[in-house]
Amino acid sequence: MIKTSVEEYKNYGRVLRIDDGALDVRITLDLGPRVIYCALKGKNNVFFEDLERRTCCEKAEMSAFYGAGRYWYLYGGYRLWMSPEYLPYTYYPDNGPVRYSVDGDTVTFTPAPQTENGLQTSYSLTFDGKSGIRVDNVIKNISEEEKNGAVWTLCVMSQHSHTFAAQSVRDTGLLPNRTLVLWPYTDVHDDRIRIGNGLVDVRQDPDGDGALKIGINNELGRIMTLTADNQLFTQSFEVDHGNGAYPDGGCSTEIYSCPDFTEAEALCPLSTFGPGESLKFSLCWKLSAIEVKDTELATLEALIRG
Repeated sequence: MIKTSVEEYKNYGRVLRIDDGALDVRITLDLGPRVIYCALKGKNNVFFEDLERRTCCEKAEMSAFYGAGRYWYLYGGYRLWMSPEYLPYTYYPDNGPVRYSVDGDTVTFTPAPQTENGLQTSYSLTFDGKSGIRVDNVIKNISEEEKNGAVWTLCVMSQHSHTFAAQSVRDTGLLPNRTLVLWPYTDVHDDRIRIGNGLVDVRQDPDGDGALKIGINNELGRIMTLTADNQLFTQSFEVDHGNGAYPDGGCSTEIYSCPDFTEAEALCPLSTFGPGESLKFSLCWKLSAIEVKDTELATLEALIRG
């Protein structure tokens, strides 16, 4: 059984601390929510913490839509969004308190409704006691109109990490089997990006030049991040590239990186959901300690396909 306690954590205010015997996890209660801390016991946080609030959205569209002075902050950790990305709707200023409930080894976190967007988000964490967590995400339509979108989950990973995902190796004959999507600010010659025939890897570099973002059709349904202290953080999820229409040109995985952090992002297919209906998308997280001799593409590909 998990053990929970409410504590103060750095400049995030109150957090719910969860101990399942293998993991130390903390989720913000005065903002977000964010899973702001996750680590194997005795190890460092796998997530980035934006203690200086360096990443925020303070554009005029935010105040015009949400009210004067209401801005969105990254904060770090894990968050839940809806794709496609669109300003100001995506950047809901989730700076208020979060309700939580505990049911056995499952804890559910529910922020205030996004009344301006007509959405209610929530997610539940279920601990298996073996360094694994199931994350069940829900986005409910609380408006009176149909909406179209996809659940978009984002893990803001720590510095000096490698985040990588497998490319498709399916034999499709005369048809393409791999999607590689690039954002306008991505330099294809950036040495933080490595593209192999079976893998895409992004190295987080605090001295990197600006931001980059790439997306792929991740048919394996797995994203891994290798941290500087040799924790392997694995995200696994179901994919439907045969029938599902994914956001951003067919991406079920997107990786964003800048000098402060890397984001490991998983998405479900786009769908239309009416008033009172919900989008649901689940992830399975697994943390393990690992010793790797190198970070060559072949080594990382063996890890993700193993």
